[in-house]
Amino acid sequence: MLYREKIGSKLREVRKDKKLSQVEAAKQVGIDRSIVSKIETGRYTGSLKIYERYLTSMGYVLSIEAEEPQMTDFDTLSELFNDD
Repeated sequence: MLYREKIGSKLREVRKDKKLSQVEAAKQVGIDRSIVSKIETGRYTGSLKIYERYLTSMGYVLSIEAEEPQMTDFDTLSELFNDD
């Protein structure tokens, strides 16, 4: 699973814990529901500013840290080199 998918999964969990629908969460941030869906599924490739606003609304901040080398599994490779 890619990092953005892990982040999205956590954000979905937090949103549901707050008993918010995607529509309600989107209204709080001032974005479209489809953007919330893309963030939560790890498919969002838009503005970092919007991504950061959604993170903040769920009680998180964007930070950066050095990545340790990791072994890639075959599922992740197939996602990276998907020809669809």
